[in-house]
Amino acid sequence: MKTPPFADRSLLGTCIQLAQTAFYEALPANVEQRAPVAPRALSPKRAPQRNLLQRGLAALDGWFYRQRQASREEYLSRAQNVFELEARMRELERSPHF
Repeated sequence: MKTPPFADRSLLGTCIQLAQTAFYEALPANVEQRAPVAPRALSPKRAPQRNLLQRGLAALDGWFYRQRQASREEYLSRAQNVFELEARMRELERSPHF
């Protein structure tokens, strides 16, 4: 609250200000003033349908991701001990092409 309605600096005034602040923000009418509600997602019937090309490209992208992930996991599985595994993980984090 920017300007308290009860601007008394005594202990009673401070308690009243704390109570008003706590209960004012807890009221349902004031909740939307504090934080806006996220818009609801469209129902599946109203959601925009992707065309065949978009679905095909999404499937292809998923396939490439899975292949890349499998090759990374295979590379990491060849480590002989924990130290080598950590070194390989650092190498993967630093290399842009892997």
